[in-house]
Amino acid sequence: MASNNTASFLASPSPRCTLVPQEPLLPGVSDNVLAIILPTIVYAVAGAFFHILDTYGIFSNHRIHPSEEELKRNHVTKWECLKSVVRYHIMQISIGLVLNHGSSPAMIGDEACRTHTTALAFRSLRNIVPIFLTTLGIDPKRLSLSTASTSPTFAQFLAGSTSTIPTDTPTSLELALARFTLDYLYPASQYALALVIVDTWIYFTHRLCHVNRTLYRLVHAQHHRLYVSYAYGAVYAHWLESLFLDILSFVIAGEVARLSARQSMVFGTCATIKTISDHCGYVFPWDPTRAVNGNGAVFHDLHHQSWGLKYNFSTYTTFWDNLLGTTWADREAAAKRYQRARDMTNKRGPLTPGTVSVVGIEKAIAEGKGDD
Repeated sequence: MASNNTASFLASPSPRCTLVPQEPLLPGVSDNVLAIILPTIVYAVAGAFFHILDTYGIFSNHRIHPSEEELKRNHVTKWECLKSVVRYHIMQISIGLVLNHGSSPAMIGDEACRTHTTALAFRSLRNIVPIFLTTLGIDPKRLSLSTASTSPTFAQFLAGSTSTIPTDTPTSLELALARFTLDYLYPASQYALALVIVDTWIYFTHRLCHVNRTLYRLVHAQHHRLYVSYAYGAVYAHWLESLFLDILSFVIAGEVARLSARQSMVFGTCATIKTISDHCGYVFPWDPTRAVNGNGAVFHDLHHQSWGLKYNFSTYTTFWDNLLGTTWADREAAAKRYQRARDMTNKRGPLTPGTVSVVGIEKAIAEGKGDD
């Protein structure tokens, strides 16, 4: 009876595993090239979108700063900023093309083949299960016997036994575990590792640029000419900063996490949208990045103020800022200093009446309540 139940859990014999080149998403454009240029395309579209909002006063009630502050407080013209941004993207694409020169398309096998191979790999690890249960004080043999009548395959899994199962035929449990790992667990772990690398790299190199006065004066100060940031100026920076703080972090993350070309498209696109969002100068109640971890436009805008330079160094999460005590936490003080900056701007010349309806500082910080 047990053998019949066990047989019902067995899958079909091993499929033939033949690797073939993966077809590109866009005909005539390799996935490697598309992964390199897609972030630039997304940056241009998102930057243009927010520029239209700025120009025509759309959603002006969600702005952190009035448009007049942008003109009076920034120390770089929009044209100079745009030239620097174009240079950044030329660098990014050029480096990407050089590093991927001669790269072949990804070789993929049949989905059934990948699942089958992974399932058999899990089987080789099954003997770890009874050892793990024993360390928890659980008797694996007794637990296995108690479940043998209802689920023979699960009982064998608990006992670590494979003697009654053909060596080339996975069970349904092994196949299900393999599918979950391939479809969800492994890709999620790759993205998580890449995020940890990029977030850690940028936090510490960014903080170094503020701690070391020479680095700040010669390199990072260029980015802080934008006291009132705007979307397409997100990557406005000295070329050394663009290379070592930004581009290099993604190269390292992609290699260590072994992201495929298509995974790099997703990761690079999401990172680009996050960077644009941080510098757009708008606080939207539906901002998903702020809802996830509190690192949004207000969080980064505080860092761009002269009084916030030593705080809020993180770009994608708030982990390192919170851990190392560099998160700006005093909302009341921030509100007063924002208002002082606005008063000083007014003294330089009155704001144009009726052109901008600006979100109040208290409201901006309240809406960005995770952004302190």
